Amino acid sequence: MYKLSASKMSVKKIKFEFKKRIFNNRFSIPLFISIIGLPIILFRNGVFDLTNLPIFFVILGNVIYFSLTNVYTIKIFENTTEFKNVFGKTKIIPNNKITYSETYFAGKDTMNNKFQTLKLEIKFLSKRVTLFKNEEENYDSFIKYCKKNYSRFPDKTINYWNYFIPTLIFSFGIYFFIFTRNSFIKQSEDNLTQIQKYGYVKIVGTFKDYETIGRNINEVWFHLYEYPKFDFSPIDFSKNKSKYYNLKKNGEKTIIYISPNEYKKKIIQNIPLKFYDKFFQYNEITAYKVE
Repeated sequence: MYKLSASKMSVKKIKFEFKKRIFNNRFSIPLFISIIGLPIILFRNGVFDLTNLPIFFVILGNVIYFSLTNVYTIKIFENTTEFKNVFGKTKIIPNNKITYSETYFAGKDTMNNKFQTLKLEIKFLSKRVTLFKNEEENYDSFIKYCKKNYSRFPDKTINYWNYFIPTLIFSFGIYFFIFTRNSFIKQSEDNLTQIQKYGYVKIVGTFKDYETIGRNINEVWFHLYEYPKFDFSPIDFSKNKSKYYNLKKNGEKTIIYISPNEYKKKIIQNIPLKFYDKFFQYNEITAYKVE
């Protein structure tokens, strides 16, 4: 919420002052949730995993951008306005270069109750500041000041930076997505190459439990007591789901056939991991057959 105050200076008199901090704007809650969710998204069983990086990068990148653009200090004097951005860069703008727009706004509060109020937008160069009448004590006096000192601007004025930066972030997200997809393709190729040369590797363990993945349950992970940090994923689960439900009970002997590639890199660790092995679902091992 904006804080409007009037104070006196020895040289200039500040008519109104606006201050916004990084955790004091409309994007503060999404930013807080994104930061808290970072360890959950990028760490899996204590291992750094880049699988979800494209989604996380796009979401957090946009949240950070819009949070930073809403961090500033504005001081309005008699004939000029001082604007200081998040990096401390200050600009002095003549008031006749500042425009405003007032419209009706319909929204919902934190309790999901509908409300209507007046929304005031002030344009400082390419920056817009938004005030809502139901949140500001001095709204009436400030709108009078705007009408007297500022010019109206069309409601449909566009700040192209609010489209360019998110588009750039989204483009990088697409790049990371393609990189992630290619990493999984390389993993699969390495597995099949080793299987063609040496056949499957049979590992024997004690069944612990299984975990279904996805809203539509498109994947299942088997867990063995002997290999607690690995998730064994049957390659044909999506084609034959009923086969794997209740296939094993806790404590039963389980035989899983995997690729020599993952056996050497992850189980006995006598071959160094490649980048895509280490940072893309390291904990998951493809199970080609389960008995």
